[in-house]
Amino acid sequence: MRLFFAGILIGIANLIPGVSGGTMAVIAGVYEKLISAISNVLKFKKQDLKILIIVGLGVLVSIFSLSKFFEYSLQNFPFYMYSFFFGLIFASILFLKREVKLNIVPLILGILLVIIPNFIPHSSNSSILKIVIAGFAGGAAMVVPGLSGSLMLLLLGVYEYIISAISNLNIGILLIFGIGVLLGIYAVSLVMKIAFERYENFSKNLILGLVIGSLYPIYPGFHGSGNMIFGLFSAILGYFLSYMLSRYMI
Repeated sequence: MRLFFAGILIGIANLIPGVSGGTMAVIAGVYEKLISAISNVLKFKKQDLKILIIVGLGVLVSIFSLSKFFEYSLQNFPFYMYSFFFGLIFASILFLKREVKLNIVPLILGILLVIIPNFIPHSSNSSILKIVIAGFAGGAAMVVPGLSGSLMLLLLGVYEYIISAISNLNIGILLIFGIGVLLGIYAVSLVMKIAFERYENFSKNLILGLVIGSLYPIYPGFHGSGNMIFGLFSAILGYFLSYMLSRYMI
């Protein structure tokens, strides 16, 4: 059940610009398990494949069943939607902090890794090589908490191009892009697994920093305006959901 719900959260993150699928995996308490399963996928272990299938089903269910709802909500109530996710992630930070022996260097590094890309000018040209690179970067960002795959595509100047390819079912472009995404997911999962095995506390502090940094791009004030009382209520609702997840699912 926890794996499926984690997939739901990860799928939702992919529908919300600036929200990281990796952060949602951390909140649901399955990040390390998911990273291990992805990095071992070529070994075809039954347990790892089971994890990937269940999480994958959750992702697909959320994307196909909730996409219209989130599209409508983001267009009409962006301030409240981002307030909800701000509260959700803020509460998860308080929970994660209890699990980590603080190390300031990886903590600050993680924060900067999320914040700095938001200030890099967006590119605007596309090429086959850039599409592969963008796919790799987007896939990698899906795995790293705090980083948004859509932001990576924007920085590399292929976001609208890929969205158009999806809308028009341009199979050739999507295949090239998809190969890059899969390579990015696998490569970064392998790196993160080794990091957790050899440098556990450093890695956990880096993850904590990444999640803290993710509060910057989803700050509600960057996504419109609204009633502060309703915004606070949305944030508290997100906070409460994260608390319930940490208490009863992790």
